[in-house]
Amino acid sequence: MENIELKLIKVSDRLYYLPHYKENDWCTIGLVIGEKHTLMLDSGASKRHVDMFMQQLEENGLPKPDLCILTHNHWDHTYGLAYLEGVTSFATKETNDQLKKMQAWGWSDEEMKKRIETGEASAFSYPHLNLEYPDKSMIKIETATVEYTGKLTLDLGGVTVTLKAIENSHSYDCAVAYIHEEKCIFLGDIHYEDLMPIQPAYYADSHAKLITGLRKFDFDKVLSGHQMLMTNVELYSQLANVELV
Repeated sequence: MENIELKLIKVSDRLYYLPHYKENDWCTIGLVIGEKHTLMLDSGASKRHVDMFMQQLEENGLPKPDLCILTHNHWDHTYGLAYLEGVTSFATKETNDQLKKMQAWGWSDEEMKKRIETGEASAFSYPHLNLEYPDKSMIKIETATVEYTGKLTLDLGGVTVTLKAIENSHSYDCAVAYIHEEKCIFLGDIHYEDLMPIQPAYYADSHAKLITGLRKFDFDKVLSGHQMLMTNVELYSQLANVELV
């Protein structure tokens, strides 16, 4: 297994992120530091991903999270949850329901291939998952501690984070996290296409609803699942230049 080295990036004294890693499809992991709580934004893909994040916190003298949110159910954002200790986690009911289904999944090549054929999983994800998990017994899937529907606000002490589900093309259960005092929105993968079809797609109606939903938040900084920090202008430009079906 290859050695991966990523460095935590500081946005402000209370906002940091560990960048994505393309080869293994690791997502961006965010950190919001409040006076009462420290919040992890997405749980990462694996024990190795979580361990690297925690190591970076220690090296930078930062507190470990006691809270974690999940933006959606996809493996690279959620399979690290089982390796977080003493953390209260939050997800939409839709995300938790899918994680419960995943707990019953088998991981043989035949079972994985069958899920692609039935549309339960995407062909895109499995090469990355196989790279990250040569030993499938290391796949541990946990559900979030707290389920919410639609919207939830977390008071971290001096900083407030609103979780909001918004219709989109990527996944039916996606939610964003808006960090009010930082004017920053953490997207997960909500702005990306649906990867389940053979030809990935942005759906015109869902895409329009996503843009409408995002415009309800006053943000100038954007953290996304598989890109570096962006401005709001860069995000809206990206959203305006996709091919719709």
